[in-house]
Amino acid sequence: MARTRTTALFWGAGALAWVLGMVVARPLVGGDPTLVVAQTLIEAAPGSIATWAIETFGKYAQWLLVVGVSFGIVGAGVAIGVAIDRGGLGVQRQLQLSYVIALGVFAVTAGGFYVAGGGISSRWLLATILAIVPPGAVWWAQVGPRGAVGKRRAMRRMSGAAGTVLAGGALARVLGESPSVGGVQPGADLDPVDEKTGTGRTTPAPTGTPGGEALESRSKTNGVVVSEAASDATFGFDFEGMPDRVGAIDNHYVVDKNISAPTVNSQQWELTIEGAVEEPRVLSYDELTTHPAARDLTLTMVCISNTVGGDLISTTDWTGVPIKTLLEETGVEADAIDIVTHAADGYSEALPWSVVSEREDIFLAFGVDGKTVPKRHGFPARLLIPGRYGMKSTKWVTGLEVSASDHEAYWEKRGWDERAVINTLSYVRAIQRRGAQIAVGGIAYAGIRGVEGVDVSLDGGETWAEATLESAPSASAWNRWRYEFTQPNPEALDVRVRATDGDGNRQRRGRSNPHPGGSTGWHSVTLSL
Repeated sequence: MARTRTTALFWGAGALAWVLGMVVARPLVGGDPTLVVAQTLIEAAPGSIATWAIETFGKYAQWLLVVGVSFGIVGAGVAIGVAIDRGGLGVQRQLQLSYVIALGVFAVTAGGFYVAGGGISSRWLLATILAIVPPGAVWWAQVGPRGAVGKRRAMRRMSGAAGTVLAGGALARVLGESPSVGGVQPGADLDPVDEKTGTGRTTPAPTGTPGGEALESRSKTNGVVVSEAASDATFGFDFEGMPDRVGAIDNHYVVDKNISAPTVNSQQWELTIEGAVEEPRVLSYDELTTHPAARDLTLTMVCISNTVGGDLISTTDWTGVPIKTLLEETGVEADAIDIVTHAADGYSEALPWSVVSEREDIFLAFGVDGKTVPKRHGFPARLLIPGRYGMKSTKWVTGLEVSASDHEAYWEKRGWDERAVINTLSYVRAIQRRGAQIAVGGIAYAGIRGVEGVDVSLDGGETWAEATLESAPSASAWNRWRYEFTQPNPEALDVRVRATDGDGNRQRRGRSNPHPGGSTGWHSVTLSL
Protein backbone atom coordinates (compact mmCIF):
# COMPACT_ATOMS: atom_id res chain seq x y z
CA MET A 1 0.00 0.00 0.00
CA ALA A 2 2.84 2.39 0.88
CA ARG A 3 4.54 1.62 -2.42
CA THR A 4 1.30 2.29 -4.31
CA ARG A 5 0.94 5.66 -2.61
CA THR A 6 4.57 6.53 -3.41
CA THR A 7 4.23 5.63 -7.09
CA ALA A 8 0.92 7.50 -7.37
CA LEU A 9 2.53 10.50 -5.66
CA PHE A 10 5.41 10.62 -8.12
CA TRP A 11 3.17 10.26 -11.17
CA GLY A 12 0.79 12.86 -9.79
CA ALA A 13 3.72 15.17 -9.04
CA GLY A 14 4.98 14.68 -12.59
CA ALA A 15 1.58 15.58 -14.02
CA LEU A 16 1.37 18.65 -11.78
CA ALA A 17 4.88 19.69 -12.84
CA TRP A 18 3.80 19.33 -16.47
CA VAL A 19 0.78 21.57 -15.93
CA LEU A 20 2.89 24.18 -14.13
CA GLY A 21 5.53 24.00 -16.84
CA MET A 22 2.91 24.72 -19.52
CA VAL A 23 1.53 27.63 -17.52
CA VAL A 24 5.03 29.05 -17.07
CA ALA A 25 5.74 28.81 -20.82
CA ARG A 26 2.36 30.28 -21.81
CA PRO A 27 3.55 33.90 -22.22
CA LEU A 28 5.91 32.86 -25.01
CA VAL A 29 3.09 32.07 -27.45
CA GLY A 30 -0.02 33.40 -25.72
CA GLY A 31 -1.45 29.95 -24.96
CA ASP A 32 -0.65 26.38 -24.02
CA PRO A 33 -1.95 22.82 -24.55
CA THR A 34 -4.37 23.00 -21.60
CA LEU A 35 -6.06 25.98 -23.25
CA VAL A 36 -6.16 24.14 -26.57
CA VAL A 37 -7.86 21.14 -24.93
CA ALA A 38 -10.33 23.39 -23.11
CA GLN A 39 -11.08 25.27 -26.34
CA THR A 40 -11.70 21.97 -28.14
CA LEU A 41 -14.19 20.98 -25.44
CA ILE A 42 -15.95 24.33 -25.83
CA GLU A 43 -16.28 23.86 -29.59
CA ALA A 44 -17.58 20.31 -29.17
CA ALA A 45 -20.03 21.07 -26.36
CA PRO A 46 -23.75 20.88 -27.22
CA GLY A 47 -25.57 24.19 -27.19
CA SER A 48 -27.52 23.32 -24.03
CA ILE A 49 -24.31 22.72 -22.07
CA ALA A 50 -22.69 25.91 -23.38
CA THR A 51 -25.76 27.93 -22.41
CA TRP A 52 -25.91 26.33 -18.95
CA ALA A 53 -22.24 27.16 -18.35
CA ILE A 54 -22.70 30.79 -19.41
CA GLU A 55 -25.81 31.28 -17.27
CA THR A 56 -24.32 29.49 -14.26
CA PHE A 57 -20.73 30.74 -14.23
CA GLY A 58 -20.87 33.80 -16.48
CA LYS A 59 -17.51 35.20 -17.56
CA TYR A 60 -15.69 32.70 -15.32
CA ALA A 61 -16.97 29.64 -17.20
CA GLN A 62 -13.99 29.34 -19.55
CA TRP A 63 -11.33 29.54 -16.88
CA LEU A 64 -13.18 27.10 -14.64
CA LEU A 65 -13.00 24.70 -17.57
CA VAL A 66 -9.23 25.27 -17.84
CA VAL A 67 -8.85 24.54 -14.13
CA GLY A 68 -10.91 21.39 -14.62
CA VAL A 69 -8.65 20.25 -17.47
CA SER A 70 -5.59 20.85 -15.28
CA PHE A 71 -7.05 18.83 -12.40
CA GLY A 72 -7.93 16.12 -14.90
CA ILE A 73 -4.29 15.89 -16.01
CA VAL A 74 -3.07 15.58 -12.43
CA GLY A 75 -5.78 13.03 -11.65
CA ALA A 76 -4.76 11.01 -14.71
CA GLY A 77 -1.17 11.02 -13.47
CA VAL A 78 -2.22 9.65 -10.08
CA ALA A 79 -4.40 7.03 -11.75
CA ILE A 80 -1.49 5.87 -13.93
CA GLY A 81 0.69 5.48 -10.84
CA VAL A 82 -1.94 3.40 -9.07
CA ALA A 83 -2.52 1.26 -12.17
CA ILE A 84 1.21 0.58 -12.57
CA ASP A 85 1.57 -0.78 -9.05
CA ARG A 86 -1.63 -2.78 -9.13
CA GLY A 87 -0.61 -4.22 -12.49
CA GLY A 88 2.47 -5.75 -10.94
CA LEU A 89 4.83 -4.40 -13.59
CA GLY A 90 8.51 -4.99 -13.06
CA VAL A 91 11.04 -2.19 -12.91
CA GLN A 92 12.10 -2.65 -16.53
CA ARG A 93 8.51 -2.63 -17.82
CA GLN A 94 7.76 0.47 -15.74
CA LEU A 95 10.76 2.20 -17.27
CA GLN A 96 9.65 1.26 -20.79
CA LEU A 97 6.14 2.52 -20.08
CA SER A 98 7.52 5.80 -18.75
CA TYR A 99 9.46 6.28 -22.01
CA VAL A 100 6.27 5.79 -24.04
CA ILE A 101 4.32 8.22 -21.86
CA ALA A 102 7.17 10.74 -21.99
CA LEU A 103 7.11 10.59 -25.78
CA GLY A 104 3.36 11.19 -25.74
CA VAL A 105 3.76 14.11 -23.34
CA PHE A 106 6.37 15.66 -25.62
CA ALA A 107 4.16 15.25 -28.70
CA VAL A 108 1.09 16.72 -26.98
CA THR A 109 3.13 19.61 -25.57
CA ALA A 110 4.76 20.47 -28.88
CA GLY A 111 1.53 20.16 -30.83
CA GLY A 112 -0.41 22.19 -28.28
CA PHE A 113 2.07 25.06 -28.25
CA TYR A 114 2.25 25.03 -32.04
CA VAL A 115 -1.53 25.35 -32.29
CA ALA A 116 -1.71 27.93 -29.49
CA GLY A 117 0.88 30.11 -31.21
CA GLY A 118 -0.76 29.84 -34.60
CA GLY A 119 2.38 28.22 -35.99
CA ILE A 120 3.79 31.60 -37.01
CA SER A 121 6.71 31.72 -34.59
CA SER A 122 9.44 29.27 -33.60
CA ARG A 123 8.82 30.20 -29.98
CA TRP A 124 6.60 27.14 -29.67
CA LEU A 125 9.81 25.08 -29.67
CA LEU A 126 11.24 27.06 -26.75
CA ALA A 127 7.90 26.84 -24.95
CA THR A 128 7.85 23.06 -25.44
CA ILE A 129 11.33 22.62 -23.98
CA LEU A 130 10.53 24.89 -21.06
CA ALA A 131 7.30 23.02 -20.31
CA ILE A 132 8.77 19.49 -20.32
CA VAL A 133 11.79 20.26 -18.13
CA PRO A 134 9.79 20.24 -14.84
CA PRO A 135 8.07 16.85 -15.40
CA GLY A 136 11.39 15.54 -16.72
CA ALA A 137 13.05 16.53 -13.47
CA VAL A 138 10.35 14.74 -11.48
CA TRP A 139 10.82 11.62 -13.62
CA TRP A 140 14.59 11.79 -13.05
CA ALA A 141 14.03 12.04 -9.31
CA GLN A 142 12.09 8.77 -9.41
CA VAL A 143 13.80 6.58 -12.01
CA GLY A 144 17.18 8.22 -12.58
CA PRO A 145 20.39 6.23 -12.06
CA ARG A 146 20.41 7.09 -8.38
CA GLY A 147 16.70 7.34 -7.90
CA ALA A 148 16.67 4.66 -5.19
CA VAL A 149 19.02 6.41 -2.77
CA GLY A 150 16.19 7.74 -0.65
CA LYS A 151 13.75 10.54 -0.11
CA ARG A 152 16.40 13.16 0.71
CA ARG A 153 18.09 12.97 -2.69
CA ALA A 154 14.69 12.83 -4.39
CA MET A 155 13.61 15.97 -2.57
CA ARG A 156 16.79 17.74 -3.69
CA ARG A 157 15.99 16.80 -7.27
CA MET A 158 12.42 18.02 -6.83
CA SER A 159 13.77 21.32 -5.47
CA GLY A 160 15.89 21.59 -8.58
CA ALA A 161 12.79 21.07 -10.69
CA ALA A 162 11.01 23.84 -8.79
CA GLY A 163 13.97 26.12 -9.42
CA THR A 164 13.76 25.29 -13.11
CA VAL A 165 10.08 26.28 -13.16
CA LEU A 166 10.84 29.63 -11.52
CA ALA A 167 13.79 30.37 -13.80
CA GLY A 168 11.78 29.38 -16.86
CA GLY A 169 8.90 31.57 -15.76
CA ALA A 170 11.21 34.55 -15.41
CA LEU A 171 12.61 33.88 -18.90
CA ALA A 172 9.14 33.62 -20.43
CA ARG A 173 8.06 36.88 -18.81
CA VAL A 174 11.18 38.67 -20.00
CA LEU A 175 10.77 37.47 -23.57
CA GLY A 176 7.05 38.12 -23.50
CA GLU A 177 4.42 36.85 -25.88
CA SER A 178 5.34 36.21 -29.48
CA PRO A 179 4.57 39.19 -31.72
CA SER A 180 2.51 38.82 -34.85
CA VAL A 181 5.77 38.42 -36.81
CA GLY A 182 6.35 41.51 -38.91
CA GLY A 183 3.95 44.12 -40.13
CA VAL A 184 1.70 46.30 -38.03
CA GLN A 185 1.25 45.05 -34.48
CA PRO A 186 -1.88 45.07 -32.28
CA GLY A 187 -2.21 48.29 -30.29
CA ALA A 188 0.22 50.26 -32.49
CA ASP A 189 -0.30 53.95 -33.27
CA LEU A 190 -2.70 54.55 -36.14
CA ASP A 191 -2.75 57.42 -38.61
CA PRO A 192 -5.78 59.64 -37.91
CA VAL A 193 -8.64 59.96 -40.37
CA ASP A 194 -9.07 63.71 -39.85
CA GLU A 195 -9.67 64.41 -43.52
CA LYS A 196 -12.18 61.63 -43.90
CA THR A 197 -15.84 61.58 -43.08
CA GLY A 198 -16.77 61.15 -39.43
CA THR A 199 -19.85 59.12 -38.57
CA GLY A 200 -21.54 58.89 -35.22
CA ARG A 201 -19.15 60.97 -33.13
CA THR A 202 -19.93 64.32 -31.55
CA THR A 203 -17.94 66.93 -29.71
CA PRO A 204 -18.01 66.10 -25.98
CA ALA A 205 -20.82 67.98 -24.29
CA PRO A 206 -20.37 69.94 -21.06
CA THR A 207 -20.87 67.62 -18.12
CA GLY A 208 -21.22 70.12 -15.28
CA THR A 209 -18.81 70.18 -12.38
CA PRO A 210 -16.21 67.46 -12.96
CA GLY A 211 -15.44 64.77 -10.44
CA GLY A 212 -12.43 64.78 -8.16
CA GLU A 213 -14.02 66.26 -5.03
CA ALA A 214 -12.41 65.23 -1.76
CA LEU A 215 -14.18 62.09 -0.59
CA GLU A 216 -15.03 61.42 3.03
CA SER A 217 -16.13 57.85 2.31
CA ARG A 218 -16.37 55.42 -0.58
CA SER A 219 -17.76 51.91 -0.89
CA LYS A 220 -19.13 49.63 -3.57
CA THR A 221 -22.28 47.57 -3.23
CA ASN A 222 -23.55 45.28 -5.98
CA GLY A 223 -21.60 47.22 -8.59
CA VAL A 224 -22.82 50.64 -7.39
CA VAL A 225 -20.26 53.10 -5.98
CA VAL A 226 -21.56 54.93 -2.90
CA SER A 227 -19.59 57.96 -1.73
CA GLU A 228 -19.75 61.10 0.38
CA ALA A 229 -17.91 64.22 -0.73
CA ALA A 230 -16.93 67.30 1.23
CA SER A 231 -18.29 69.68 -1.40
CA ASP A 232 -21.24 71.89 -2.14
CA ALA A 233 -20.48 72.09 -5.87
CA THR A 234 -23.15 71.44 -8.44
CA PHE A 235 -23.40 67.83 -9.54
CA GLY A 236 -22.34 66.99 -13.06
CA PHE A 237 -22.13 63.57 -14.68
CA ASP A 238 -18.62 62.74 -13.51
CA PHE A 239 -18.98 62.27 -9.77
CA GLU A 240 -17.32 59.27 -8.13
CA GLY A 241 -18.34 55.94 -9.66
CA MET A 242 -19.83 57.31 -12.87
CA PRO A 243 -18.41 55.73 -16.03
CA ASP A 244 -16.57 57.91 -18.52
CA ARG A 245 -18.70 59.36 -21.27
CA VAL A 246 -16.43 57.57 -23.72
CA GLY A 247 -14.10 54.99 -22.24
CA ALA A 248 -10.70 53.63 -23.22
CA ILE A 249 -10.27 50.27 -24.93
CA ASP A 250 -8.13 49.11 -22.00
CA ASN A 251 -11.30 49.19 -19.88
CA HIS A 252 -13.56 47.62 -22.52
CA TYR A 253 -15.14 44.32 -21.56
CA VAL A 254 -13.84 41.19 -23.31
CA VAL A 255 -16.07 38.19 -24.01
CA ASP A 256 -15.72 35.64 -26.79
CA LYS A 257 -15.70 31.91 -27.30
CA ASN A 258 -11.90 31.77 -27.22
CA ILE A 259 -9.92 31.19 -24.06
CA SER A 260 -6.88 32.73 -25.73
CA ALA A 261 -7.02 35.07 -28.70
CA PRO A 262 -5.68 33.87 -32.07
CA THR A 263 -2.46 35.45 -33.34
CA VAL A 264 -2.81 36.97 -36.82
CA ASN A 265 0.02 38.39 -38.94
CA SER A 266 -1.09 41.66 -40.52
CA GLN A 267 1.35 41.20 -43.41
CA GLN A 268 -0.24 37.87 -44.31
CA TRP A 269 -3.81 38.86 -43.44
CA GLU A 270 -6.29 39.26 -46.27
CA LEU A 271 -9.96 40.16 -46.38
CA THR A 272 -11.72 37.99 -48.92
CA ILE A 273 -15.03 39.27 -50.31
CA GLU A 274 -16.77 36.54 -52.25
CA GLY A 275 -20.02 34.69 -52.84
CA ALA A 276 -22.94 36.25 -54.68
CA VAL A 277 -20.90 39.18 -56.00
CA GLU A 278 -20.01 40.23 -59.53
CA GLU A 279 -16.30 40.78 -58.84
CA PRO A 280 -14.81 38.87 -55.89
CA ARG A 281 -12.08 40.86 -54.18
CA VAL A 282 -9.18 40.42 -51.78
CA LEU A 283 -7.99 43.37 -49.67
CA SER A 284 -4.69 43.60 -47.83
CA TYR A 285 -4.37 45.19 -44.41
CA ASP A 286 -2.83 48.32 -45.93
CA GLU A 287 -5.66 48.60 -48.45
CA LEU A 288 -8.23 48.41 -45.67
CA THR A 289 -6.56 50.96 -43.39
CA THR A 290 -6.04 53.47 -46.21
CA HIS A 291 -9.50 53.05 -47.71
CA PRO A 292 -10.98 56.46 -48.60
CA ALA A 293 -14.26 55.62 -46.84
CA ALA A 294 -12.56 55.12 -43.46
CA ARG A 295 -14.26 57.05 -40.67
CA ASP A 296 -14.81 57.17 -36.91
CA LEU A 297 -17.60 55.70 -34.82
CA THR A 298 -18.35 56.09 -31.13
CA LEU A 299 -20.15 52.91 -30.15
CA THR A 300 -21.63 51.30 -27.06
CA MET A 301 -21.30 47.53 -27.10
CA VAL A 302 -23.19 45.11 -24.85
CA CYS A 303 -22.68 41.39 -24.41
CA ILE A 304 -25.85 39.34 -24.81
CA SER A 305 -24.88 37.43 -21.65
CA ASN A 306 -24.88 40.62 -19.56
CA THR A 307 -27.26 40.47 -16.62
CA VAL A 308 -29.34 43.43 -15.44
CA GLY A 309 -26.89 45.92 -13.93
CA GLY A 310 -23.89 43.96 -15.18
CA ASP A 311 -20.56 45.34 -16.35
CA LEU A 312 -20.38 43.76 -19.83
CA ILE A 313 -21.11 47.08 -21.52
CA SER A 314 -18.58 49.65 -22.81
CA THR A 315 -18.41 52.77 -24.97
CA THR A 316 -15.33 53.44 -27.12
CA ASP A 317 -14.13 55.37 -30.18
CA TRP A 318 -13.48 53.12 -33.20
CA THR A 319 -12.15 53.64 -36.73
CA GLY A 320 -13.14 51.56 -39.72
CA VAL A 321 -14.83 51.22 -43.09
CA PRO A 322 -18.58 50.63 -43.64
CA ILE A 323 -19.00 47.10 -44.97
CA LYS A 324 -21.78 48.38 -47.20
CA THR A 325 -19.12 50.31 -49.11
CA LEU A 326 -16.77 47.33 -49.33
CA LEU A 327 -19.55 45.09 -50.58
CA GLU A 328 -20.95 47.55 -53.11
CA GLU A 329 -17.48 47.86 -54.63
CA THR A 330 -17.71 44.18 -55.58
CA GLY A 331 -21.24 44.39 -56.98
CA VAL A 332 -23.69 42.48 -54.77
CA GLU A 333 -25.99 40.27 -56.84
CA ALA A 334 -29.78 40.49 -56.65
CA ASP A 335 -30.23 37.11 -54.94
CA ALA A 336 -28.10 38.07 -51.90
CA ILE A 337 -29.72 37.16 -48.58
CA ASP A 338 -27.10 37.14 -45.83
CA ILE A 339 -23.70 38.74 -45.30
CA VAL A 340 -21.62 36.12 -43.52
CA THR A 341 -18.50 37.17 -41.65
CA HIS A 342 -15.76 34.57 -41.25
CA ALA A 343 -13.00 34.75 -38.65
CA ALA A 344 -9.49 33.38 -38.14
CA ASP A 345 -10.74 31.21 -35.26
CA GLY A 346 -13.46 29.54 -37.35
CA TYR A 347 -16.26 31.71 -35.97
CA SER A 348 -18.97 32.97 -38.30
CA GLU A 349 -21.94 35.29 -38.00
CA ALA A 350 -24.56 36.57 -40.40
CA LEU A 351 -26.57 39.71 -40.96
CA PRO A 352 -29.26 40.17 -43.63
CA TRP A 353 -28.12 42.09 -46.70
CA SER A 354 -31.41 43.99 -46.47
CA VAL A 355 -30.11 45.47 -43.19
CA VAL A 356 -26.52 46.07 -44.30
CA SER A 357 -27.55 47.73 -47.56
CA GLU A 358 -29.45 50.46 -45.70
CA ARG A 359 -26.87 51.33 -43.06
CA GLU A 360 -23.57 53.22 -43.17
CA ASP A 361 -22.75 52.53 -39.51
CA ILE A 362 -21.98 48.80 -39.74
CA PHE A 363 -18.20 48.87 -39.70
CA LEU A 364 -15.21 46.70 -40.29
CA ALA A 365 -13.02 48.34 -37.64
CA PHE A 366 -9.23 48.38 -37.78
CA GLY A 367 -8.62 51.05 -35.14
CA VAL A 368 -9.69 52.11 -31.67
CA ASP A 369 -8.56 55.04 -29.52
CA GLY A 370 -6.16 56.12 -32.26
CA LYS A 371 -4.38 52.77 -32.31
CA THR A 372 -4.74 49.49 -34.14
CA VAL A 373 -7.22 47.08 -32.60
CA PRO A 374 -5.72 45.09 -29.68
CA LYS A 375 -5.28 41.36 -30.20
CA ARG A 376 -7.97 40.44 -27.68
CA HIS A 377 -10.48 42.72 -29.40
CA GLY A 378 -10.02 41.26 -32.88
CA PHE A 379 -6.78 42.42 -34.54
CA PRO A 380 -6.37 43.05 -37.42
CA ALA A 381 -10.07 43.81 -38.05
CA ARG A 382 -13.43 43.21 -36.42
CA LEU A 383 -17.06 43.85 -37.21
CA LEU A 384 -19.14 46.47 -35.36
CA ILE A 385 -22.94 46.48 -35.55
CA PRO A 386 -24.62 49.30 -33.60
CA GLY A 387 -27.83 48.19 -31.93
CA ARG A 388 -26.98 44.49 -31.92
CA TYR A 389 -25.43 42.50 -29.09
CA GLY A 390 -21.70 41.85 -29.26
CA MET A 391 -22.06 38.23 -30.35
CA LYS A 392 -22.92 39.52 -33.84
CA SER A 393 -19.71 41.56 -34.08
CA THR A 394 -17.20 39.02 -35.36
CA LYS A 395 -13.56 39.46 -34.28
CA TRP A 396 -10.43 38.55 -36.29
CA VAL A 397 -12.44 38.88 -39.52
CA THR A 398 -10.90 37.22 -42.58
CA GLY A 399 -13.81 37.19 -45.00
CA LEU A 400 -17.14 38.66 -46.04
CA GLU A 401 -19.31 36.16 -47.87
CA VAL A 402 -22.44 37.25 -49.69
CA SER A 403 -24.73 34.25 -49.31
CA ALA A 404 -27.76 33.47 -51.43
CA SER A 405 -29.23 31.40 -48.58
CA ASP A 406 -29.85 31.76 -44.86
CA HIS A 407 -26.77 31.15 -42.72
CA GLU A 408 -27.08 29.52 -39.29
CA ALA A 409 -24.44 31.20 -37.14
CA TYR A 410 -22.34 29.87 -34.27
CA TRP A 411 -24.45 31.09 -31.34
CA GLU A 412 -27.71 30.63 -33.20
CA LYS A 413 -26.90 26.91 -33.37
CA ARG A 414 -26.56 27.03 -29.58
CA GLY A 415 -30.00 28.47 -29.00
CA TRP A 416 -29.33 32.22 -28.89
CA ASP A 417 -31.46 34.76 -30.73
CA GLU A 418 -30.59 35.23 -34.40
CA ARG A 419 -31.35 38.97 -34.56
CA ALA A 420 -29.79 39.84 -31.17
CA VAL A 421 -31.29 43.35 -31.07
CA ILE A 422 -30.24 45.15 -27.88
CA ASN A 423 -33.04 45.50 -25.32
CA THR A 424 -33.56 48.86 -23.65
CA LEU A 425 -31.50 49.06 -20.46
CA SER A 426 -30.80 51.50 -17.65
CA TYR A 427 -28.37 50.88 -14.79
CA VAL A 428 -27.52 52.63 -11.53
CA ARG A 429 -23.75 53.14 -11.30
CA ALA A 430 -23.15 55.73 -8.57
CA ILE A 431 -24.71 57.48 -5.57
CA GLN A 432 -23.03 60.44 -3.90
CA ARG A 433 -23.98 62.61 -0.96
CA ARG A 434 -22.84 66.22 -0.54
CA GLY A 435 -24.32 67.43 2.71
CA ALA A 436 -28.08 67.09 2.41
CA GLN A 437 -27.88 66.90 -1.39
CA ILE A 438 -27.75 63.44 -2.99
CA ALA A 439 -27.24 62.42 -6.61
CA VAL A 440 -27.97 59.06 -8.19
CA GLY A 441 -26.42 58.42 -11.59
CA GLY A 442 -25.90 55.78 -14.22
CA ILE A 443 -26.26 54.87 -17.88
CA ALA A 444 -29.10 54.12 -20.28
CA TYR A 445 -28.99 52.57 -23.73
CA ALA A 446 -31.48 51.36 -26.32
CA GLY A 447 -29.26 50.66 -29.30
CA ILE A 448 -29.91 52.74 -32.40
CA ARG A 449 -33.42 53.55 -31.16
CA GLY A 450 -31.90 56.05 -28.76
CA VAL A 451 -33.08 56.99 -25.26
CA GLU A 452 -35.97 59.42 -24.87
CA GLY A 453 -35.91 59.61 -21.08
CA VAL A 454 -34.96 57.99 -17.77
CA ASP A 455 -37.11 57.81 -14.64
CA VAL A 456 -35.92 57.14 -11.09
CA SER A 457 -37.89 55.81 -8.12
CA LEU A 458 -36.76 56.00 -4.49
CA ASP A 459 -39.68 54.06 -3.02
CA GLY A 460 -39.60 50.74 -4.81
CA GLY A 461 -41.47 51.88 -7.90
CA GLU A 462 -44.48 53.53 -6.26
CA THR A 463 -43.60 57.00 -7.55
CA TRP A 464 -41.22 58.18 -10.27
CA ALA A 465 -39.28 61.33 -11.13
CA GLU A 466 -37.57 62.29 -14.36
CA ALA A 467 -33.77 62.18 -14.37
CA THR A 468 -31.50 64.63 -16.17
CA LEU A 469 -30.17 63.07 -19.36
CA GLU A 470 -26.77 63.91 -20.83
CA SER A 471 -26.54 64.04 -24.61
CA ALA A 472 -25.16 60.84 -26.10
CA PRO A 473 -21.64 60.87 -27.64
CA SER A 474 -23.24 59.54 -30.84
CA ALA A 475 -26.43 57.99 -32.15
CA SER A 476 -24.85 54.61 -31.41
CA ALA A 477 -23.81 55.28 -27.82
CA TRP A 478 -25.27 55.34 -24.33
CA ASN A 479 -26.57 58.31 -22.36
CA ARG A 480 -25.44 59.07 -18.86
CA TRP A 481 -28.12 60.27 -16.46
CA ARG A 482 -28.42 61.66 -12.94
CA TYR A 483 -31.18 62.43 -10.48
CA GLU A 484 -30.70 64.84 -7.55
CA PHE A 485 -32.74 65.12 -4.38
CA THR A 486 -32.46 66.50 -0.86
CA GLN A 487 -32.65 64.22 2.14
CA PRO A 488 -30.97 65.53 5.32
CA ASN A 489 -31.00 62.20 7.16
CA PRO A 490 -31.28 59.47 4.54
CA GLU A 491 -32.14 56.02 5.68
CA ALA A 492 -32.16 52.99 3.42
CA LEU A 493 -32.70 53.87 -0.22
CA ASP A 494 -34.60 51.64 -2.61
CA VAL A 495 -33.48 53.01 -5.96
CA ARG A 496 -35.03 51.78 -9.19
CA VAL A 497 -34.51 53.04 -12.70
CA ARG A 498 -36.32 52.62 -16.01
CA ALA A 499 -35.75 54.06 -19.47
CA THR A 500 -37.93 54.91 -22.44
CA ASP A 501 -36.47 54.36 -25.90
CA GLY A 502 -36.66 56.69 -28.89
CA ASP A 503 -39.76 54.89 -30.18
CA GLY A 504 -41.63 55.71 -26.96
CA ASN A 505 -41.46 52.19 -25.53
CA ARG A 506 -40.88 52.11 -21.78
CA GLN A 507 -38.59 49.52 -20.29
CA ARG A 508 -40.58 46.66 -18.79
CA ARG A 509 -40.35 45.80 -15.11
CA GLY A 510 -40.03 42.01 -15.06
CA ARG A 511 -36.54 40.60 -15.27
CA SER A 512 -35.47 37.88 -17.67
CA ASN A 513 -32.27 35.90 -18.04
CA PRO A 514 -29.82 36.71 -20.85
CA HIS A 515 -30.68 33.55 -22.79
CA PRO A 516 -31.88 33.60 -25.51
CA GLY A 517 -32.33 37.28 -26.41
CA GLY A 518 -30.59 39.35 -23.73
CA SER A 519 -31.64 40.32 -20.21
CA THR A 520 -34.52 42.68 -19.49
CA GLY A 521 -36.00 44.39 -16.44
CA TRP A 522 -35.55 47.31 -14.08
CA HIS A 523 -32.28 47.68 -12.24
CA SER A 524 -32.78 48.17 -8.51
CA VAL A 525 -30.41 48.83 -5.61
CA THR A 526 -31.23 48.87 -1.91
CA LEU A 527 -28.59 50.41 0.36
CA SER A 528 -27.96 52.81 3.19
CA LEU A 529 -25.95 56.02 2.96
